[in-house]
Amino acid sequence: MYLMSSLEHIERADYAIFADPGAEHPETYKLLVELLEWKDINNGISIYVEKKSLLKDILKQTNSTGQRWASIPAFTEFGGMVRRQCTNEYKIQVVKKKARELLGLKKGQRMKPCEMWLGITMDEASRMKDSQMYNITYRYPLIEKGMRRSDCLKIFEDLHFDIPVKSSCVFCPYHSDQFWKKIKQENGSAWKTAIKVDKTIRDASKRGLTDKLFLHRTLLPLEDVQFADQIDLFEEECEGFCGL
Repeated sequence: MYLMSSLEHIERADYAIFADPGAEHPETYKLLVELLEWKDINNGISIYVEKKSLLKDILKQTNSTGQRWASIPAFTEFGGMVRRQCTNEYKIQVVKKKARELLGLKKGQRMKPCEMWLGITMDEASRMKDSQMYNITYRYPLIEKGMRRSDCLKIFEDLHFDIPVKSSCVFCPYHSDQFWKKIKQENGSAWKTAIKVDKTIRDASKRGLTDKLFLHRTLLPLEDVQFADQIDLFEEECEGFCGL
């Protein structure tokens, strides 16, 4: 969507904002660097990288305001999942704050009408929703163009970019076994970070709770899970507000 808009294959957007939770896959950060370089050469849309580290807060066992714990949708040993706050706190609010700044709004001023574009394709149209934010309208340019993920991959290939991985925190409990299996086989920083987070969230006492938390639905330590080759369902993933 960014490349298409920069090249005016669709309407040109005013800005691109990347909310960085400090825990994306290394390949995502590599792509970001490549896009920033491409932007300078090809008069691309300005990209603002806004950092608010969910990873650091989880490892410190606080949230972004210094209160107890940053809530991710981890699995509990007594069943169910913890209420998810990470998407709103570390993505939506980060982008909204930057949008207010770019619109020249001061504290207390009401939001001016604007559009936020989400890069959801026809494959995952069920994830479309209306904005609940005042004066912000969501728009789905790839849906408007009838594009599927395969169409997006063709654009990356035509412009000589590597095929990107999905944008999400490497320790997100919504990952499929295929993802977990892949990063385990790579045994790189993504897997090591996920293991560290999985161990950190296990300590229930520091959260004022009695039940332990796990990143995987089997309620086993991540390093002990035997991952299956399962279908990656679109409905079981992060809401995708990393890039708006």
